[in-house]
Amino acid sequence: MSALNRPRENRLKGKFKGLFDRLMGANHPNDERPGSSRLEFMIPTCADGILTRSRSMFTRAPEVTGEGTSLNVMQGARNIVMRDSTFYVAKNIEVHEHASRSQDDTLLVPQRPNSSALFTGREDILERLKNHFAPQDEGDKCRKSFLLYGMGGIGKTQICLKFVEEMAGRFSHVFWIDASSEDTIALGLKGLCSHPEATAASISVSSKSALIWIASLQDKWLLVFDNADGAPEVVEKFIPSGSQGNILITSRNQSLGRVTAYENSLEVDQMAEKEAISLLVKASHLAELPEDVYSIAKQIVNELCCLPLAVDQAGASIEAGLCSIDNYLEHLSQHRNKLMNHPSFRGASQYNRTAYETWDLSFNEIESRANKKSDGHSRAAAQVAILILETAAFLHHENIIEAVFRKAAMELSKGQLSRLERKVETCINQLLQLGKDQSWNQFFFCEGIRVLMSFSFIKQYSVTSGMYAIHPLVHQWSRDRMSMAQKKCMMQVSNFILVNCITEEMTAENIAFNRLLVPHIKANYQSQEENGLKRVFDDNEYSKFSYVFYESGIWKYAEYLQYQIVEMRIKKEGPQHPNTLTSMANLAVTYLQQGKYGEAGELELKVLDLCKKVLGQEHPSTLTSMANLAATYSQQGKYEEAEELKLKVLDLEKKVLGLEHPSTLSSMNNLARIYSGQGKYEEAGELELKVLDLRKKVLGPEHPDTLTSMANLAVIYSQQGKYEEAEELKLKVLDLHKKVLGSEHPSTLSSMNNLARIYSDQGRYKEARELELKVLDLRKKVLGPEHPDTLSIMANLARTYSDQGKYEGAEELELKVLDLRKKVLGPEHPDTLTSMANLAATYSKQGKYEEAEELKLKVLDLEKKVLGPEHPRKYEEAEELELKVLDLHKKVLGPEHPNTLISMVNIAVTYLQQGKYEEAGELELKVLDLCKKVLGPEDPRT
Repeated sequence: MSALNRPRENRLKGKFKGLFDRLMGANHPNDERPGSSRLEFMIPTCADGILTRSRSMFTRAPEVTGEGTSLNVMQGARNIVMRDSTFYVAKNIEVHEHASRSQDDTLLVPQRPNSSALFTGREDILERLKNHFAPQDEGDKCRKSFLLYGMGGIGKTQICLKFVEEMAGRFSHVFWIDASSEDTIALGLKGLCSHPEATAASISVSSKSALIWIASLQDKWLLVFDNADGAPEVVEKFIPSGSQGNILITSRNQSLGRVTAYENSLEVDQMAEKEAISLLVKASHLAELPEDVYSIAKQIVNELCCLPLAVDQAGASIEAGLCSIDNYLEHLSQHRNKLMNHPSFRGASQYNRTAYETWDLSFNEIESRANKKSDGHSRAAAQVAILILETAAFLHHENIIEAVFRKAAMELSKGQLSRLERKVETCINQLLQLGKDQSWNQFFFCEGIRVLMSFSFIKQYSVTSGMYAIHPLVHQWSRDRMSMAQKKCMMQVSNFILVNCITEEMTAENIAFNRLLVPHIKANYQSQEENGLKRVFDDNEYSKFSYVFYESGIWKYAEYLQYQIVEMRIKKEGPQHPNTLTSMANLAVTYLQQGKYGEAGELELKVLDLCKKVLGQEHPSTLTSMANLAATYSQQGKYEEAEELKLKVLDLEKKVLGLEHPSTLSSMNNLARIYSGQGKYEEAGELELKVLDLRKKVLGPEHPDTLTSMANLAVIYSQQGKYEEAEELKLKVLDLHKKVLGSEHPSTLSSMNNLARIYSDQGRYKEARELELKVLDLRKKVLGPEHPDTLSIMANLARTYSDQGKYEGAEELELKVLDLRKKVLGPEHPDTLTSMANLAATYSKQGKYEEAEELKLKVLDLEKKVLGPEHPRKYEEAEELELKVLDLHKKVLGPEHPNTLISMVNIAVTYLQQGKYEEAGELELKVLDLCKKVLGPEDPRT
């Protein structure tokens, strides 16, 4: 098309004068572009109008043909284009304004940037791209497309640049298009019209023409759409037609997979730790890292989650002298917002934005949508997206559950907002939108998630899971960008959601759900502490949170919250109010679970006295207090007091609550445990079977209390020597515990411990040791190194070492357990006595007979004092220990040595005390004959 003849300035008068001044510099390419300024007017000329450069605005004039026609008929006409023998007359003018125009009206060909000189690693992704775009055979002309998607700052563009550089010989042309908006794509494609080959093809200056030209190329070209963060349809309409060439797209929006096919897409995740350290070293311009500095670099990159842009930024801060590598983490902790936004980084990076600025840019786009009045649906989705992001800022960054919002919305429908500030109430109502039937409007929530996912602010674990995650640095940024007033508001919103999604009904589903809430409750409380905000929870909210911690076996946190509740309720309702007594009783039980038997017993006695006084002797709360005190007595080894009190409680509970009430069943279960502790295995087994049947009927086969009864019954089977039945039942319990409570719940760990004990009793020491080591690590992590259950598994492991003949390892571990049990449980606790007996046995196996005999006698005296002279446990342990000593004496000293004979006498006495008269008599006759032979008939020992 020929160039336009512009009207002269002196032909325009009055109101057209200013417009003409603009038109003189506004001669733009001939395609319509969204966002362009469009001005229409008529100017009389010899022709019918003024020409537009927009192809769609052309009208055809009558054809002029024949030799007698002279072009002089056009004299004086303006803004007419003649092509071949056809005139085109325009009706209006379209004016485009864009800063990228050069003075000679020529658009520049878009240039591909160079990859960063600091580029590090990413070999796996580069290899994936190389394999994808590699030709299958010589005749392979099928188009290949690929999408790299991920959050801002993750390194998508740099990976593509590196790929193009390394594969430069693979492609005949590489066209790099800034795809951050529809306008930039159109402008970049128009710029390609200035490409020498395009100019030689005489194409018109338009994005369509550029696409037609690219499609016509026979060689293997590559078209890169970088930062295509908009909707898929924006890029889709700029894809060249045909099956030639290759397309590579980078985006924050996973939905661009609709353009390339989802199987031809890859999420770019954080760098490997080693790569991130290497990048930090390069960016900070450090020649090498000594071992101690390397460990600091490792901490830095892990704190920054190995995000390339953040690591690069940290290196730039170190290189610029803002801080040293040694104190970077300290600066980050104290001045995170300033450091992550520092302007010095822009000059050091091709990205030209800090990590925080990158995410600000995306957030601003969502905000602009939320404030637009034209599109109601888009506005509402953006508003919900912002609220989800800001609420999640005060939850944990992982396992953000859709069901949390759904359950809270169901509570909202019951009216729960009366005491909240208006701003908080507004946010909650907007976030948890209810339909006309007062049910949760899930559609709008999902629309908000969709907006966040399109900017890679949030990630979905799977299509059906309803669980999401936010990158830790984005999670931190979303808090840092808020004002203190906004933080306080959104913290209350997140708190409301957490409190109102907790269900205290004990079902497997609710237990699993509540377990997922634990990290969110911790994060919410931690945010409150970090921001120095006054307590935003009341005692009822604390009560719900402590319930979640207690049922999840996280007793340390449960204790902390329950202590706060007791203080709040004493102040609010007084020390004798039933709510206060309930909170005190809960705290006492939590003490008991942690092995704090002294504190538990003291508080339970206090609660029991107050319950009797305030509520009466037979009130259910009074009976619960009595039952808890009996459980504490049992754990302290006070079996007689425990049995007496438990029998009294059980009779009252049967009378007041009924035989099948859960509290009655708990008392029956605890009584069975007391019988087991006393060595009354038949009574214990009979009662535990009855409890198990009732719990299956009343609570269900997978209720935690039912599983407790199954576990206790398995232990009793093991104590009775029924190892096969014990193992079968224990394996079943372990599977159910893992399913219902989780693999790290204390009850699950107890099941694992009991199973290991069964393996050991069967002589399967290797299996026992492997399982015990696993349980020991988990109990140290979950319960702490000095919890009674941790000490119990240590003792079991020591016994397994001893059974395997690893006496030194057994002795070392038994000494450690004994010291800890004396410290934690006291020197006369039954478990402490067991440790002493085990250590004595190990001494005997090592030939340390004097130490063994001395310790054994001490144990027997203490057991007689603590457990009573008739306690079966005393005799069983004595028999086991004496038999081991006898075997060693025979082996080391000989079968007729005086010390061997003394050992035989001790065993005979133990048989006698156990009522095993035949065994005792038979052994005594044998000893007597040997004594006569070895010592003489008149020796006092004979």
